[in-house]
Amino acid sequence: MPSFVERHFGRSLSDVQALGPDQRAAAARSAIPDLHFFFDEDRALGERAAPERTRALAVEIHRALSEVERHGAAQESSAGTLRERIVTDALLRSEADRDQNVYLGRLFTRSLTNALPDVIVQPESLAEVTALFRWARSRGVPLTLRGAGTTAMGGSVPNDGGMTLDLSRLDRVDVEAREGTVIVGAGARLRVIHERLAELGRALPVYPSNLGGTLAGWFVSGGYGLNAFSQGGILPHVLAVDAVLPGGEHVLFHADGRVVVPGDGDARVVLAADQAAGWFRGRGMDHVTMADLAASEGTLGLVLQLTVRIEPRPELGAFLLGFDARARALEAIEWVARSSPAMFPRPANLKLFSASHAHHVERVWAQEDARPVRAVASTLTAGDAMPWTRIAGPRELGFAATTERLTADTYLFVDFTSLDAARAFAASLAACPGSPAVLGEPSARFAAERFRPQQTKRLGPGLLAAEVLLPASRLAEFLPAAERVAAGAGVELDHEVYLLDRGQALVIAGYLTDHRRASFHVDLMVAPAITELAMSRFGGRPYVLGRWQSAWFERAAGAHAVRLRSIRASMDPNELVNRGVYTGLRLRGPLGGIVSRTFEPGIAMLSNVLATPAVSWLVRGARALMAGLPGPAAGRGAPVPASTTADDAALHCVNCGECNSVCPIFHESKIRLPQMLTHIGESVRAGEAPGATAGTLLDLCMRCGNCEEVCQAGIPHLDLYARTQEKVDREIPPDRERHVAILAAVRGSAHYRREFLDVREGGYLKRSPVALPGVARYVLLRAENDAGAVSTCIHCGACVAVCPTEANREFEDADPRLITTIQDRCIGCGTCVEVCPANLANGGRTLRVMEAPTPDWYLAIEEYTRETASKQPPSEAASLPIQ
Repeated sequence: MPSFVERHFGRSLSDVQALGPDQRAAAARSAIPDLHFFFDEDRALGERAAPERTRALAVEIHRALSEVERHGAAQESSAGTLRERIVTDALLRSEADRDQNVYLGRLFTRSLTNALPDVIVQPESLAEVTALFRWARSRGVPLTLRGAGTTAMGGSVPNDGGMTLDLSRLDRVDVEAREGTVIVGAGARLRVIHERLAELGRALPVYPSNLGGTLAGWFVSGGYGLNAFSQGGILPHVLAVDAVLPGGEHVLFHADGRVVVPGDGDARVVLAADQAAGWFRGRGMDHVTMADLAASEGTLGLVLQLTVRIEPRPELGAFLLGFDARARALEAIEWVARSSPAMFPRPANLKLFSASHAHHVERVWAQEDARPVRAVASTLTAGDAMPWTRIAGPRELGFAATTERLTADTYLFVDFTSLDAARAFAASLAACPGSPAVLGEPSARFAAERFRPQQTKRLGPGLLAAEVLLPASRLAEFLPAAERVAAGAGVELDHEVYLLDRGQALVIAGYLTDHRRASFHVDLMVAPAITELAMSRFGGRPYVLGRWQSAWFERAAGAHAVRLRSIRASMDPNELVNRGVYTGLRLRGPLGGIVSRTFEPGIAMLSNVLATPAVSWLVRGARALMAGLPGPAAGRGAPVPASTTADDAALHCVNCGECNSVCPIFHESKIRLPQMLTHIGESVRAGEAPGATAGTLLDLCMRCGNCEEVCQAGIPHLDLYARTQEKVDREIPPDRERHVAILAAVRGSAHYRREFLDVREGGYLKRSPVALPGVARYVLLRAENDAGAVSTCIHCGACVAVCPTEANREFEDADPRLITTIQDRCIGCGTCVEVCPANLANGGRTLRVMEAPTPDWYLAIEEYTRETASKQPPSEAASLPIQ
């Protein structure tokens, strides 16, 4: 039987390895249209290893999208990858049954809902999106929209299977610096958006605290985040929204009310604001505006792209103030609001948080500082991807910090996007009520780590939170009441409160939990109990409804509820798009019906019980008993003990998705590789068999360590993958030929090399001494995984293509990922050192060239090692590396 390489490349492995880098890249591109190829190879959609319904839907979808391509409406590159972009693999589909929340278990994902999509499609163009919407409506197939999946309420998770649109390939980011705008596609990750803007000295005016999420997803989920105290939410900064409505209509909404709608044929028609309502009514739909889309959670259609106002990239001035009582911190908040802009400009951010949150953050910092390998960039300065140029703490702003330790009762974080504004605030601090302690280094560190909002999850290993909007004037009453509810269940709250514009506050009442234990299910109910408390007594509402809070739609939407429900019914009468999200629960089966009917009164009763000490002890007792039973993360058997190893650390994943945004495999084919490998590590740890797809994913992983470098949960990804690889190899023998083909396909992609790695070959000064066979005059030193994620070789192969003497080689190590060097062919030109993408990122720590030591040097080392070994006790001498 022909080998893998022979089947797909038409030549033997030795012939492929003998090709030059450019020839091998061309062969790989011709044989492998997309990295999703490796999950099903050449099997036709109807013959894949998948359920009958999945195969049937995949065949129909392929037929519908092929019509788009035959009419020339899709992108030129789409046809060659169409089959691969229709995902049927069971494990890949199962990854779409969760969002940023910790995994809720089969009760929520297979009983109350069917969260497993029948098929996943990754569209690449507007034409494909509109065709998929129309096909879903014609067939009555539920359609779930999924960007990064970084909300925590099930809004991007299916309710009844069907088709999930993975929007990752719609990742356009076009910066129009002169016009002061950026156009952002539905799948564009925020890390990438910040990077593109920073290159041109620009930044978003407001943004969420998650680099792994999408701007479009944040927009449709409420759009409040960082800089909201001075700038408000995202809606005032959006100039236009391209949307595909549930019926497949492509409509462009402008901030001034104008809409651009389909005309005859391919024509587009511009309608003034007063004409738009007539167009919608003429098609049986209620009038929809851009503001309606802004918090619709995807139920009114797909936001295909946004046009957003941008501004010059700022410098930040940051202050962390400590107060001996929460009341004094709340007085300081009122003082800031009153004093700006008379004494100082309005701060960009004003954030209150509890001592418990500060102490948990401090524990995480201690863990980070103890790591043997630290990132090159200081946490006090911004990298190229950040939406600021630098951060100045109190000392740099002319204020003598009074402490460095987090010992206060309550903290207030204040920052400005102008150093002059920050200096004005520093000059006014003497008048601040409460005589706060001003922290030095922690002020800048809190500012720099704003994109790590869930780093404390590693202490859990789970983290849950209630997110509510309420009037800032009610905080003094609400916060202690929320703490009483949590304490009633035996939970300690970590309050984080973002002060917003117009006197509002976003309260994130978070708490640590352990989803290895059944007591997690009690903890899960604390968040809705706190949300119910906010609504019933303090004029609050949920920040996001998603699926699991959609029973509160009327209470959250208030006077707008009737109109919004009417809009959805007119546009999507069968509720196919994001079914069960936002406007009401649609749970399945008899149990689902009971839960739907009793959700509101049940949570209200629970909230009252937890707030009443005379009866809350019953809940705490039940929680204590359940702690001895397995939870959704435990897998088979009894609860697992506390985390001690790399695969235990997989439980800490916060599903923020930032690892995907720095992964070469995700960048190339939108496979959420590090996130999925972390979940596989968790399931293998729980005793589940990894399966063939896990082996493919591990082969796809380049072991570059980018995921580990950015992980806010501190997961040792490289160690986790190594341990999982050992278990997979015991079950499924490794296929070296397929692994070589995978690596050749990745390294052969011009898009990957130029856009992701930013490799620009050529133009380097090359010295040209002659290599002397058998004589190593230079030694190329390449750091591997034991050097830590920030220094490790990322195994991209860039050094192979530029080496003038072919000293750097691919596929000659037992692990085909590793690049090897024939040292006596190295002429010391340094071209590989200069082109190495890892070197450019870490200051030259990955690849270095040095003159080779003389033979006498090796002899001296050998003699020293032997003498040292002879002087050690036998047990110690045996462990010395004698040459």
